[in-house]
Amino acid sequence: MVHEAATVAPPEPIEPGPVARLLQESLPGLALVIGQSPIDEVVTVRRDDLARVMEMAKNDDRLALDYLRCLSGVDWLTDLETVYHLYSFKHRHSIAIKVRFPTADAHVPSVSHLWETANWHERETQELFGIVFDGHPDPRPLLTEEGLGYYIMRKSHPLADIEEWQEDYLKTIEEAKAQMAASTGVAAPVDEKALKIQIAQQKAALITKARDEARAKGLSTEDEKAAVQEALKKFEEEHAAGAAAAPSAPTKPVDERAAKIQLAQQKAALITKTRNEARAKGVSPEEERQIVAEALKKFSEEQEQAVTAPQPAPAAPTAPAAAPMDRAAKIQLAQQKAALITKTREEARAKGLSPEEERQAVSEALKKFAEEQK
Repeated sequence: MVHEAATVAPPEPIEPGPVARLLQESLPGLALVIGQSPIDEVVTVRRDDLARVMEMAKNDDRLALDYLRCLSGVDWLTDLETVYHLYSFKHRHSIAIKVRFPTADAHVPSVSHLWETANWHERETQELFGIVFDGHPDPRPLLTEEGLGYYIMRKSHPLADIEEWQEDYLKTIEEAKAQMAASTGVAAPVDEKALKIQIAQQKAALITKARDEARAKGLSTEDEKAAVQEALKKFEEEHAAGAAAAPSAPTKPVDERAAKIQLAQQKAALITKTRNEARAKGVSPEEERQIVAEALKKFSEEQEQAVTAPQPAPAAPTAPAAAPMDRAAKIQLAQQKAALITKTREEARAKGLSPEEERQAVSEALKKFAEEQK
């Protein structure tokens, strides 16, 4: 389980409880900060000592903490923290062990060799907080795409970064909807959630721009705030005017959800089949991953060819069937962009570019990609 804690000060050191005393006796001379949570005794250790402490916690017969109940990530803005909740079935006691480290150097040793449950806990914490567990055998993300470019659970992660990495994804969706409406004469259903995200991203970009311009002019904090408010007010007025002027068109329900589920099922079956074939050949995890990626790429290309192939004018009863293919095209385009982002980031890092130069390289690659799609 991964969670984000409230920004409060760490607990004050207190007298050690029975489990913490056992840990102190097993590791004489080691710096341990003792605390207490509502459920467990708490011990905070240095990162350099974590591997030794966890080995002792698991293997010392007096402790015998053989069950990792939970591994959590915590963002303290300037630092990150991992929290390990351990339990002993033999002695019926428990303890929480914490380790804190700078956000700029988010590395801790993996404990997946001690507790099997740590394998997925660490993978989830790495993808959501960006904490790297050194020595983990398979650090692929569980919930998100590889190469996402940001960490969902970090407090310091701004909406502007999402906008920068995903750039014109929502614009592409709107263009696809417009093309569908032009070819069928039927307006596509409005995706309210996507529309809200798009407006939020536009506002975030507007706020950043208005603040930068105000600071460049040397305005006071109060004047800067007024400038931002004025820009947002103008945006709202223009948005309202555009919505009022937009022509209305009859809409027809489209079962996009069914098409999305069908496509996901096809991909899941393809991944399972490809993995089984790769493992039957005895290939390495890296080769297996590459084979699956190539199979998915081929699948996406076939979907794209099916979408772009000339189609006869559909009869009235079959017109709604065009929408699922349109959805597949949008998903395929998003996959192409994700692959492009991953490739460009890896090339930039191989060249030793700074984070800012890496971000610029990704932006230019996406811009070139968008121009080629026109």
